[in-house]
Amino acid sequence: MKETIAPNFHLKVSLTIIYFLGTWPPVTGIFRLLYLFYTGCSFIFILGILLAAEIANVLANWGDMSKLTAVATLLMTNSTHASKVIVLLRHQTRIQALLDAANSAAFSRYDEKHKDLLINYTWKGIFHHAVYQSFGGIAVFCWGFTPIADLLAGRSRQLPMEGWYPYNITASPAFEITAAHQGIAIIIACFHNVAMDTLMTGLINVACAQFAILERNIISIDNEKGIRGMQSDNESKFEIEGRILSYRLLKRCAMHSNMIFHFTNEIQDIFGIVIFFQFLSNCVIICLIAFNVSQMTIYIPAVLIGMLTYMCCMTYQIFIFCWHGNELYLHSMRLVTAAYSNNWFSNSERFKRSLQIVMIRAHRPLTLSAGKVMSLSLNTFVQIMRMSYSIFTVLQGSAA
Repeated sequence: MKETIAPNFHLKVSLTIIYFLGTWPPVTGIFRLLYLFYTGCSFIFILGILLAAEIANVLANWGDMSKLTAVATLLMTNSTHASKVIVLLRHQTRIQALLDAANSAAFSRYDEKHKDLLINYTWKGIFHHAVYQSFGGIAVFCWGFTPIADLLAGRSRQLPMEGWYPYNITASPAFEITAAHQGIAIIIACFHNVAMDTLMTGLINVACAQFAILERNIISIDNEKGIRGMQSDNESKFEIEGRILSYRLLKRCAMHSNMIFHFTNEIQDIFGIVIFFQFLSNCVIICLIAFNVSQMTIYIPAVLIGMLTYMCCMTYQIFIFCWHGNELYLHSMRLVTAAYSNNWFSNSERFKRSLQIVMIRAHRPLTLSAGKVMSLSLNTFVQIMRMSYSIFTVLQGSAA
């Protein structure tokens, strides 16, 4: 079953969604201006109107903590979403260079020898995309269904999301149009936001796959040739040729290692700041959702399920960044063990010195960070969850 998917297909899925939703314009060509016009219209429909309504609602209800906490969650989510759109458009050329590198022969994209590893990591990327999208999809569909649920239950009209509009939103047809816009916009925004996040984590996933390939290549240097050399009649000649070839393979591994480090440094430089703000906003969002649920007096199933799955979605959003960053760290650390696993002891002094240089570089583990403040690791994920719980207990204490 795993052979039916192309390597790095998870990147193609994310990029396709981003392209059709208007945030991946052609670099050159006559259609670029038309596409940028579509980008503006798409941004206004998906985020612009909602952000304006949410900011106006915050200003109109300034001082009312109950209403501010209700609107703050989506305001922070949409603000972070908008910042990711800006980063994507601003650094499109650099991101495209990363995508080209991921699909190049230098990263073994067309090497049948490593196809199993590439496919395995591609399925991991697809899995995280599917789980993340499932949490977000359930949440936004529940919110979009809220006006219909209120109508069926005979309750008063209520929009899917809090917002201030310069007209009477309870009268027809203004209510129907506004509710339809909010429902459609948050569903599209969910797919778009997930696609941008999985594009970032997908690139980290590519770096992990390349470290796995590099580890395999370092381990395999000279092992088979050493065994054949012991069985060879002309052992000395075979050993000389084998050592020359081993040094060339090690040199190729060192070049591959430099490419991976440059690849990850670009990911850090492009996305580090926006991931940091994503972590900060999600930390606050998780505790605010938990606080809003604890303060509910009437439990509407669609609203309750939507809020709980939205909290799971925000938690998983932090988790996939931390998990991929942690995997990258572990993969880079395994290079030291890989260097000991090949047939280094029967090789030349030049090979041993070169291998030692590779090991010294691998002893400094590769870590990604959110804005150079916190590392992307599972330990960071636990710390953020603890921080969210601490803020939740403070809010609970103040409301008691």
